[in-house]
Amino acid sequence: MKNIVYALFILGIITSMGACKEKPQKQTQKPQTKVVEKPVKDTMTPDTLNKVAEEKIAIPEPPKPEDKYFLIAGSFQSRENAEIFKLRLEEQGYNSNIIERRRGPNNEFFKVSYKSFYDRTEAYAELRNARNSEGRDNVWLLVKR
Repeated sequence: MKNIVYALFILGIITSMGACKEKPQKQTQKPQTKVVEKPVKDTMTPDTLNKVAEEKIAIPEPPKPEDKYFLIAGSFQSRENAEIFKLRLEEQGYNSNIIERRRGPNNEFFKVSYKSFYDRTEAYAELRNARNSEGRDNVWLLVKR
């Protein structure tokens, strides 16, 4: 009887070992595809490289210096009258400004300019041209310091 029990015991072990084996399962996953990287074509031509270089090298222009010379077409004690005259000049196409001095001689007047310059030579040349024109013989030059 020992032999039968022993045989049954061994048979049970063998059977249990067979049951533990994994059965091959059907493949449910899709086969993986291999990703092939294509070489990237260089789209930068010499022309586009030059354009990029120009854009990176572009240096902003320095700010324009303030104008110092102003051709004055009229001077008024009232700001309201100066504003009216300024609007008339702008209607004629001039870049008109009202200049007000806080101190110094004639600080109580509002001067109306119709042209302004940074360059002294250009300002004096324009003053000569204006005085030679009909109706502008009373134009004068204001110099800001």
